[in-house]
Amino acid sequence: MASDIYCIDASSLIEIKQRFLRKVFPGVWEEIERLVHGGRLIAPDEVFREIENDDVLGAWARQYRRMFVKPSQEQMDAAKEVAPQFPKLAKPGKFGPAADPFVIGLAHLKALELKWTLLAPKPECIVVSEERGSGGIPAACQHYKLTCISHIGMFEREGWVFRRSE
Repeated sequence: MASDIYCIDASSLIEIKQRFLRKVFPGVWEEIERLVHGGRLIAPDEVFREIENDDVLGAWARQYRRMFVKPSQEQMDAAKEVAPQFPKLAKPGKFGPAADPFVIGLAHLKALELKWTLLAPKPECIVVSEERGSGGIPAACQHYKLTCISHIGMFEREGWVFRRSE
């Protein structure tokens, strides 16, 4: 879908880093960066905070800082609304940033914004996360009527095909 926007969770960025080393899979990273440049791959600033100390992802995230949305009051309010409804999003016992409520809040706000676009077909804001199971990101997405896919699902939706160069 050419105009969909993806709101990505740190779990997906970490999984992409682990499975698709840039020196082996440069095409994957080039496509991801194309989404960033087009404003179609976003994440809340809290995702940046979760990955900023990673040797590989931290450097990459600083280079593509534009994709990380600084929290507005509206986004803060949305995250505050999400967190109590889905306590697993806050990851009890975890120290440091907890981006999940902000991922859902940002995606929900972006979806509402896209709802009023004049484009046909209407673009979606899709959450990209590796989380599975009950009570977390997938449950919150279902509640807010957001599509939730894995990073591979994003690759498929975008029609990305990577072939070995001869």
